[in-house]
Amino acid sequence: MRTTWTVFALLTMGSALAQEALPITRVVLFRSGVGYIERLGRVEGEASLTLSLRETQMNDLLKSLVLVDFDGGQILPVQYTPRDPLSRTLSAFAINIADNPSLATLLSRLRGAAVEIQTDKETVQGTVLSVETRKTPADETVVDQSFVNLMTRDGLRSLALNAVRSFRVRDERLQKELQDALAALATGLDNTRKTVELHFRGQGTRRVLVGYLTEMPLWKMTYRLVIGEGEPLLQGWAIVENTTDEDWRNVRVELVSGRPVSFIQNLYEPVYPQRPRVQTQTDEALLPNVPEAAMHKQETLRAAPDAPGFGAPTPRALADADAALRESIVEMATGQERGALFDYRIDQPVTVLRQQSAMLPVLNRTVQAETVSLYNPANHPRHPFFGVKLTNTTDLTLMEGPVTVYLNGSYGGDAQLTTLEPKGERVLTFALDLGMEVALNRTNETSQQISVKIARGVLEQHYQLRRENEYLVVNRDGKPRTLLIEQPFSGAWELVEPRDAERTANFYRFRLRLEPNQTRTLKVVEQRTEQETIALLQASDDVLRVFVQNQRLSEPVRQALATILNRRRAISNLDAEIRQQEAKIRAISDDQARIRENMKQLDRNSELYRQYVQKLMQQEREIEEARRAIQRLEEQRARAQRELSDYIAGLSL
Repeated sequence: MRTTWTVFALLTMGSALAQEALPITRVVLFRSGVGYIERLGRVEGEASLTLSLRETQMNDLLKSLVLVDFDGGQILPVQYTPRDPLSRTLSAFAINIADNPSLATLLSRLRGAAVEIQTDKETVQGTVLSVETRKTPADETVVDQSFVNLMTRDGLRSLALNAVRSFRVRDERLQKELQDALAALATGLDNTRKTVELHFRGQGTRRVLVGYLTEMPLWKMTYRLVIGEGEPLLQGWAIVENTTDEDWRNVRVELVSGRPVSFIQNLYEPVYPQRPRVQTQTDEALLPNVPEAAMHKQETLRAAPDAPGFGAPTPRALADADAALRESIVEMATGQERGALFDYRIDQPVTVLRQQSAMLPVLNRTVQAETVSLYNPANHPRHPFFGVKLTNTTDLTLMEGPVTVYLNGSYGGDAQLTTLEPKGERVLTFALDLGMEVALNRTNETSQQISVKIARGVLEQHYQLRRENEYLVVNRDGKPRTLLIEQPFSGAWELVEPRDAERTANFYRFRLRLEPNQTRTLKVVEQRTEQETIALLQASDDVLRVFVQNQRLSEPVRQALATILNRRRAISNLDAEIRQQEAKIRAISDDQARIRENMKQLDRNSELYRQYVQKLMQQEREIEEARRAIQRLEEQRARAQRELSDYIAGLSL
């Protein structure tokens, strides 16, 4: 049973048992801002234990408290004093001070109460009648000033509030209410410790477990990597803080990585949901009834069409009230799944005093670490960074944290380790490597057409883009060196040279071995294939001419494109002839308009008039001939265009 609760270990901050304290035996720290505190001990018969916590810890405890009696005892209800919302507590007093009232507001709430007010000049006793604001002169301006009106033995007195130095309520009951409200307000500011009573019932001596969560700071990992003549040594230290109010003495500590879902919900403060208000049903008031005078003919008695009835509300009113009740309740329950975690269990019991911190040794093992240099032009344009390629040969997952590197007995630099699973590899860089220099030469992209085909009226062109980066590396060191060069990875490009590159999430990583004082060149070649489609019916003549003149294309493709150009040229010639005939018609029409305008000024029997008539008739014949020519040319053009479309659609090369 106890093992089951161990699986659910969650974090907690510091809580102390005030009476019959069970010792803290186990602490589990997470990286989600919480910790799990486990207490294990023995109780006798019917026992009560008291947990003393800070008020800020109450919500976590109420959410996560676990009580287990391992020897057949019974867990009784847990008791604690809730914290009512301060605004609700203050609203229950006769004098409400929840909204931080001013003197004028406070006196207005004491209307009808007997008070004693002391001003600069006198002390006045009376009953508060009202508080008002008046316009009063002040130097050369007029300001608003508050006055309290008191009913005294001598009559009505009005006192300016800015002259009031003190006042007290003469009614002892109201005075006590005001004092109690102030005391409740002060209690709301109290963040002292709260008590929780735990009750157990059973026979004899029994083992019991108390576990709960509380807020805790993140635990952290730091590493030391020692590189020298022997095998590299990796030390890992965990930093934990006991921010509780109780010592951890000889406790088992577990450090859990990952980030389980953790949240704070206000469970300590009572919550009063809003309820719908339903209007009380009342009967209509009865008015005196004045009987009408009798008539000779008896009228049929019938109820008025909209006369109200007695008794219960209509079914519709009940339905509305029920709907309001249902809408006032909102379901707010959700679930969430935890991800994979890993933990470090400290084998030896640990002691950390209250409000103290400790460094716990977690790892001290030899590992595989290769000395390398890492070049990335985004980090430094000329020099690589000195580093190591670390392989996790332990059986532990190494959590992220800073790594201090000691190289040949001296400080080498600092690196940052990301989470590293067993058998995983990471490159850690810790210093600028001035013994090597790298020059990067980026070349422009080049493109080469690799294939062209035609199908279903579409020309499909494939061409290859190629780009090269050249790295010139100089090793000025007198020792052999290994350089790793990082180049950004793009999924659209395929690596051609060199083929044996290592891949990270965002980079290619190329390995280059250099002898002492050696200079080497590394060429990185990438390529990608692009595709372009051209609809031959819509393509311009200039585009087609470029393809026809391209000697790399196959002869059938070039001939087909040349045929398309010739057919288009024929269609263009027909278009030119049509435009010529249309221009001829426009010229004749313009001349006819001129002739008709001149004929208006001539005698119909004159010779010139008859000549104009003859000319108009001749021009009409010419227009008819031109229109017939246009019709014939348009038919030829439509036929040529149709034949071109059929030809293009039938191409498959």
